[in-house]
Amino acid sequence: MHRTAFVWDDLYLNYSFPGDHPFKSLRESMARKYMEERGFFHVVEVVRPDPPEEDILTEVHSPEYVDFVRAMSELGEGLLDYGDTPAFKGVYESALMRVMGSVTGIRLLARGYDHSVNLGGGLHHAQRSAASGFCVFNDVAIAVKQAEKLLGRVAVVDIDGHHGDGTQALLYEDPKSLKVSLHMYHRGFFPGTGNIDEIGEGEGRGLTVNVPLPPGTGDDAYLYAFDNVVIPALEKFKPDIIVIQEGGDSHMSDPLVGLKLSTRGYLEVIKRIHSFSHNKSTGKILMLGGGGYDYDATARVWTISTAELSGIDPMEVESLHDCCLTSSSAFVMERVREVVKKLRDIHGLG
Repeated sequence: MHRTAFVWDDLYLNYSFPGDHPFKSLRESMARKYMEERGFFHVVEVVRPDPPEEDILTEVHSPEYVDFVRAMSELGEGLLDYGDTPAFKGVYESALMRVMGSVTGIRLLARGYDHSVNLGGGLHHAQRSAASGFCVFNDVAIAVKQAEKLLGRVAVVDIDGHHGDGTQALLYEDPKSLKVSLHMYHRGFFPGTGNIDEIGEGEGRGLTVNVPLPPGTGDDAYLYAFDNVVIPALEKFKPDIIVIQEGGDSHMSDPLVGLKLSTRGYLEVIKRIHSFSHNKSTGKILMLGGGGYDYDATARVWTISTAELSGIDPMEVESLHDCCLTSSSAFVMERVREVVKKLRDIHGLG
């Protein structure tokens, strides 16, 4: 049994965009309910985030942008980006609390926990001076910077259906962090970045690994890419801690993304990271949330993954699983194989 912390504050639930906006905090509350019903919190410790530290935002964001979000939060209307991240009363405070959850998760690992889970985190699109893709502050990049100070070399494994463009941009020249993102990629799909030739710059050159996947990628092709790119990249980098961004929108039922992961596919990914962490690293993992617009599917994915990290009996969450692993078409599998071959050559993965 691994010592696992579940970082939570009810203020997370205020980070939920109004009207028919697809980003709702219902996902987090549903996941917590699933966990409570199955007795998780007899095993997993619920920990509140540390008190707000506004200065921590400028680890990666410009002071001018932080001031802008604070002012828009007080105003309670308008846009924080070009159109899909609206301001509302209290958005600054709730976004900051989600950042503190991820930072607290890192601090708990430094204090002796094996794993920490912050489902309020994973807001990987936010840029240095702009919101983007429903993300106000980039807690992923901030958590990485904290982890570098406290724990050493950090590997980010991002399995959200969208490319983690903000995290990539903020850490593109960082020599102490490996940034791996598996995501759907095709013309016109948000955010339009994440091709195989984006590999980092300066001291960070070679430490950004993008795995662009075609629509229709099922569990078989996804796991093929994971085993042949992500695991060798982790072995080569030798991280001291792994940060997982587990957006639920790679799930086959997500309305905004066209990948075909099942809950069982997600679990296989988490199992592989978990095994690598304990066998070839320090065992330290921070798991964050992220996207996910089929709220029930996302909540089920997060609950199942938390059970795996916490050592909870898999039968406790069996009823939350999809029936079976999914398959890709021959065309999709061939495209994924081509991407994998190119990436192994580019990054010297054998």
